[in-house]
Amino acid sequence: MYYKQVDKRYRETMGKFLRKHFRYNTMNSWNRSTSYANNIKLHNVDKPADIDNDTWWEMLWITDWQNQLSNLLEDFGRKYSFQWQVGINGRSGGYVVLYKGGIKPSGYKSYCTHCGQKNYQAIAEGEIGICGRCDAKARVNFKQAHMQVFTWPGKSVDEYEDFEDWTLSALRERVELIQDFDRLCDDITAAYIDLCRNYRVTEEEIFVPKTIKVLEPV
Repeated sequence: MYYKQVDKRYRETMGKFLRKHFRYNTMNSWNRSTSYANNIKLHNVDKPADIDNDTWWEMLWITDWQNQLSNLLEDFGRKYSFQWQVGINGRSGGYVVLYKGGIKPSGYKSYCTHCGQKNYQAIAEGEIGICGRCDAKARVNFKQAHMQVFTWPGKSVDEYEDFEDWTLSALRERVELIQDFDRLCDDITAAYIDLCRNYRVTEEEIFVPKTIKVLEPV
């Protein structure tokens, strides 16, 4: 369990919780920038006895799990209007790290309703919007400014803070944020365990369409 109870009545208790929390690099070790983090490597998680070793390790690379993990991370960011985001770092993707970020206008003015291609040019009134990718007459203007999420991966979070000058309310807010981050890490491991318990990895042969060049008479 990553989540810990913290007595938020006392400055000393909150400060100690934040200072002692596990941290990890926001980019690479040479960047010397760290943030709050948790180690979720499989060998660091207690594997339930009813899950076999093959499933425990193979499930990690299945697309369905990667999609579920992405959804959990996105839900956290959305909760904080993406001012706070969570990403996966480490050579084997074994660390969950808290990042600073935000939302800004993307500059896109229109998009294709057929293939989704976005365009920086707006469609003038009365003009037929033709998509530059698929040629469909399906390009329309965004009804409101299109926004995009950005992340500051190299920015440290509270790396050298001693929290002595923080107000009690600011300390509580930061502690509650990190506790929420720790809950997310618990949710990630719980979701992975649930997936391993209820599904097994099998192989399925699929046929992928391929475009090739051929000769035809003229």
